[in-house]
Amino acid sequence: MLDTAAAGSRVQSQINEEPWPPLRQAYRAAWVLAIVQMCAQFNNGVMTLLVEPVKRDLALTDLQMSYLLGFSVALFHVLVGVPGAILVDRYNRKWLMTISVGVWSAATSACGLAHSYWQFFAARVGIGVGESISGPLAYSMLADYFPPSKLPRGIAIYNVGFQGGTALSLLLGALMIYVFSSLPTIEVPLLGELRDWQIVFILTGLLGLPILMLVAGIAEPRRRGLGPAMTTSGGPNLIDVLAYLVRNWRVYGPIFLGLSLTSMHMFGVAAWSGAFFSRTYGWNPATIGLYSGLLNLALALPSLAAAVWVNDLFHKRGHADTNMRVLAIGFSAAAPFMILGPLMPSPWLALAMSGIGSALMLLAAPSLNAALQIVTPNRMRGQMTALYMFVMFAVGGGFGPTFFALLTQHLWGDEALLNYTFATSGAVLFPAAALLYWYGVKPYRERILEMRAAGAPV
Repeated sequence: MLDTAAAGSRVQSQINEEPWPPLRQAYRAAWVLAIVQMCAQFNNGVMTLLVEPVKRDLALTDLQMSYLLGFSVALFHVLVGVPGAILVDRYNRKWLMTISVGVWSAATSACGLAHSYWQFFAARVGIGVGESISGPLAYSMLADYFPPSKLPRGIAIYNVGFQGGTALSLLLGALMIYVFSSLPTIEVPLLGELRDWQIVFILTGLLGLPILMLVAGIAEPRRRGLGPAMTTSGGPNLIDVLAYLVRNWRVYGPIFLGLSLTSMHMFGVAAWSGAFFSRTYGWNPATIGLYSGLLNLALALPSLAAAVWVNDLFHKRGHADTNMRVLAIGFSAAAPFMILGPLMPSPWLALAMSGIGSALMLLAAPSLNAALQIVTPNRMRGQMTALYMFVMFAVGGGFGPTFFALLTQHLWGDEALLNYTFATSGAVLFPAAALLYWYGVKPYRERILEMRAAGAPV
């Protein structure tokens, strides 16, 4: 059972607070944060298109490439993200976000200056350092901009950044690859030779500069739900947050365990999708980027609008467990498409199946993040979200690409059979995650009813 006394204190302080920020201001901030996330996804998405040229020029194996795709970035999400989230709960989040964008943009450009495996690895670690607190910052700010009933809308807007960034990385990445692939190797003083893929990384990192100015223009929302003890002290530390999570494992366990399984699969798919279409269907990077990008772009807004509509529908019908229920439905529906899509006989059918599966997952994504923010005390949100991001990036980002490489190398024994790796991962991980989410519906409902009984507007 959750800490009812602490929850009651938090709820009582919420009741006596000033009104929430104007929705116009909240929506503007949500769109700016979506653009920030779009930039991050753009940086990471370009990497998936450049797997084969990077692997070729640096003479890497699939296993080494998987470390660059996942483990290198996840490493500092683990070492920096969780401890760094204490800053999220205590200091100005707008300026922390500005620093975060600057660091990962510089590190992305540094990828373009790498001439060896370890130089590239170090630059990818730098991306992990910069991105490690951007998620906790964004979710913490959104939870203070939007009241609980409208928080899924704010998070849906933020999630446009995930999908839009992926689409733009594929489209613009494909365009840059097409433009620069015809150029000869460029000799730059002090930097040496620069190949086409290196130029793409350098230009991608420079896109972060205008994003810095956008972030500087939004307001820092006032933290809400802080009892007197929390406003006069430094707030809970990581040990306090971990203890709170363990005490309330029935609520948080299904969220975190389900996330670990789905993120392993999705990070693996994201990292190897370019290689999958190339090896299975013979598409080149520019073709992959063009059609995958158009599909992602076409699905982003309709899927997230549908997510808001479905969430509102269940909420109006009086379901206290709306967020977890929508989450479980979305991932259950997506599972067959994730399993069967890679086995399709043509790239067009594979792309269509992947698109439908992703759309169903997008239907659930805002509910997952909203559920976590609503049941977590304000002064713990940054660190709890950092733990959430830790699971996503340490387990998903750190092991997902390598899990795919190991399946390909040791289970199927042939790099050309990457499609069977995709299907195997989907068949194992997605049904297990869906069952965990369904298990979490009841304890989440009990928690929301408990909060409502204490007077919380959830």
